[in-house]
Amino acid sequence: MKLKKISCTQFAGVRDRDISLNDGINVIFGKNESGKSTLVNLISRTLFQNARIDNRRDKEFKELYFPGARKGSSIVGDFADGKLTFETEKGTYTLTKEWGSDSRCTLSTPDGIIRDADTIEEILREALVYGEGVYAEMLFSSQRNTDFALQTILDATGKTDTKKELTDAVSMAFCEGDGVSTDAIGQAIDTKIDDIMGKHWDVERDAPVRKSGRWVNGLGEILKAYYALEDAIKVLETISELERESDIATSDYTAKDSAVADIEKTCNEFRKLQGQIKARKFNSDTKTRLDAELQKIADILLTWPKLSENLAKARGLQTEKANRELMDKFEAASKIMAEIDGDSAEIAKLPCPTGTEIMQVKTALKGVTTLENKLCGMNINAAINMLGGNNVEITSLRSGEPIDVSNGTAAITEAVKITVPGVMEMKLSPANVDVSAIEAEIAEQQRVINSILGRYKAENLEALEELANKITNAKNKAENATSRLAILLGDATFEELKAKVPSSARPSDDIERDIIAVCGSDDIVRFINSTETKIEGYTSEYISIDNLKKTAAEKQVEYDKAADALKSADDIPTEFLTVSDPDIYLAGLESDLEDKRAAREDALTRKANATSRLETYKENLTTDPKEDKDRAERAFNEVKELLDHWLHIKKVFEAEKQNVHDNPMQDIADSFLRYLGIISDGKISSEFPEAEKLNMNIYSDNSLLDYGKLSEGTKETVSLAFRLAVLDHLFPESGGVIVFDDPLTDMDADRVAESCKLINECAKRHQVIFLTCREDYIDMLSGNVIRV
Repeated sequence: MKLKKISCTQFAGVRDRDISLNDGINVIFGKNESGKSTLVNLISRTLFQNARIDNRRDKEFKELYFPGARKGSSIVGDFADGKLTFETEKGTYTLTKEWGSDSRCTLSTPDGIIRDADTIEEILREALVYGEGVYAEMLFSSQRNTDFALQTILDATGKTDTKKELTDAVSMAFCEGDGVSTDAIGQAIDTKIDDIMGKHWDVERDAPVRKSGRWVNGLGEILKAYYALEDAIKVLETISELERESDIATSDYTAKDSAVADIEKTCNEFRKLQGQIKARKFNSDTKTRLDAELQKIADILLTWPKLSENLAKARGLQTEKANRELMDKFEAASKIMAEIDGDSAEIAKLPCPTGTEIMQVKTALKGVTTLENKLCGMNINAAINMLGGNNVEITSLRSGEPIDVSNGTAAITEAVKITVPGVMEMKLSPANVDVSAIEAEIAEQQRVINSILGRYKAENLEALEELANKITNAKNKAENATSRLAILLGDATFEELKAKVPSSARPSDDIERDIIAVCGSDDIVRFINSTETKIEGYTSEYISIDNLKKTAAEKQVEYDKAADALKSADDIPTEFLTVSDPDIYLAGLESDLEDKRAAREDALTRKANATSRLETYKENLTTDPKEDKDRAERAFNEVKELLDHWLHIKKVFEAEKQNVHDNPMQDIADSFLRYLGIISDGKISSEFPEAEKLNMNIYSDNSLLDYGKLSEGTKETVSLAFRLAVLDHLFPESGGVIVFDDPLTDMDADRVAESCKLINECAKRHQVIFLTCREDYIDMLSGNVIRV
């Protein structure tokens, strides 16, 4: 166990104190009368002092730890309290106690908060391992208790609870020794455990060994107590179940009786009001029907004039749209007529070459090209050097174009004429080519070409073909326009269309905008047809708007009569207002009433049976089952605690048996002697004359001393050494807690130094709380320093 926090509101002279503790050494430093020793007693009393105090038995506790009157004040605190947080292997616990007229005790555990005193005591017993005597006088000893504890150990005749508890813990059995051997002790422990546990108790499960049914033979005290508790619990469970069944049956009967009363009341009330309900139903239906009809008439009176107005607008717009379309059609036809006239005029004013003429030109051009090619079969390079100031001219016989001779050379590739003006003229041509005949043929072909081109005033073949295409296109356009005009006019002629065209009409966009405003997204023809259909329907049903208004007035009178009749029936309950058929509704109520009466009779029978079973069972009981259960539970818990106690004794006994060798005080004696030698540098020694009894002899330089002859320094030396030895024995695996309340006050400097070394070593395995008013101990003891 490790202490984590100590706190209180008021305890003796300490007020509103809250101290947190660490592992290892915790040095609590404060001047005299600062409440250091009170903190030690606060720890001890919080752990062991019962929250409920008796004025006579706990008189000393109240005198010591309840707050006293303050100077100049008439107010005195009327309670004391303590709060302790500690940690074990199972988690962190917080114990809170308040002593006074309103006593309280709570324990916060890792699994929840507990207020039951017995449960808290059981948990503390398990966490602390040892009892109040060991902690209050050995481990948590204050200055006030140190002398008393030391005298207890040194006084061989004394028999205190502390000595007995230490002896029990050391010797592993509740005995004073008297020469009893460890084997005899072990046999006695086993016999005690067998008596309690019997043959069929599963310690690990904390329950009987599993079997179908109960064990009959070999029952130990714990199994008998367990079965007795089971029987007591079974009785309470049976009573609880019977009471639950009785409560359910009673509740069910009450509910069903109430349901019968409710439906009887409803039936009687409905019968009284049935005639009114029927009349109200008739008037309500009439009012609903007339309300719908009046609403329909109101809608029609609102719609009919608008429909007539929109129909007239739509018809006007339809006529206007048709006129606009006639004008657009006439304009389109006029444009086509203009196209036809234009194309016809163009065709009439232009001569059109025939295909034969165009072919003649193409043939003549091809012939000229062929003849010219005959004049081109030459490859002559001429170097010209003119003398006497003469010039030479070279001209192509094919094209009549001059050939450049400005640089004194000429490339001759076709028939040419060479001329030296005033001197010579010469023709050069390919061999076997009659230049004159070819020129004559070329001239003939050229005559044909020039004749046809001249006829149509065309410069070349391309111009002639372009002229032919232009006339052809004009004819095609005229034919196309004629077709489009025929499609546009249909069966009518242009003159007939012209006769129908109005003198004026609005633009199409304006007309379409007005059509959308009147017809919405609907087509105007469909709108006119649907509107005409609606108006024809209204006319067929209501003849005219005036006649419809007359009908509305008649129905309004009828509606007002029905509404007045309904007002006179306002005293009908709300749940009846929605009844559609009063006769069927009443028949249903009466049938439901019969069913609920039958259900009530069944519930009454079940209630009587359940009550009878409960009373019969209770009459057969001779004692209070709750007290029996509590008594059996206490008995079982006591036996279980006793078994746990003896099992723990056996475990400790077996663990220590080999080491003590029938001398249970030997390890304390060895540790005590070692610590005593370290602190006193070998000047003080001790022995236990009776191995199994917690009585010791103290020697100073081999001289036996009794308690009265010990100096204060020696008392502190012996007390410190013995408490360290006891701590090692009680918690050999570490994990203990020990409090030192200025334990070195009367030691010399050497013993103080050695003692501080031992306390530092002790803090490596245990938690140490060291209270002092001397600041020089802070440097000698390394750890958490708390100033108060």
